[in-house]
Amino acid sequence: MAINTESLKDGRDNLSGGLKSVMQDAQDLVDATGEEADDRFKAAREKLKAALQTAKSELPKVTKKAVEKSKHAAHVTDEYVGGNPWTAVGVAAAIGLLAGVIIGRSK
Repeated sequence: MAINTESLKDGRDNLSGGLKSVMQDAQDLVDATGEEADDRFKAAREKLKAALQTAKSELPKVTKKAVEKSKHAAHVTDEYVGGNPWTAVGVAAAIGLLAGVIIGRSK
């Protein structure tokens, strides 16, 4: 069983794109507010600007670390399932049965 690195990459790109979009929206809001506000608003605006700068600098590091951990988890899972296929089937069946019981009781 091979690790699907394309789906990992797609997930990383989607997450990264979403976070970048949120950061850009926040940056646009900060830019649009200008300097025409009272002191409390200015202080909040400066805090938001600082948080955006931190997020922009940390996003690549966090993304890289998340991808590395995901790849490692996928690799370990792949090795385990490859070495213990019947155990993996049994665990999957037990999880499916448990989910079925829970869903059946909720109706």
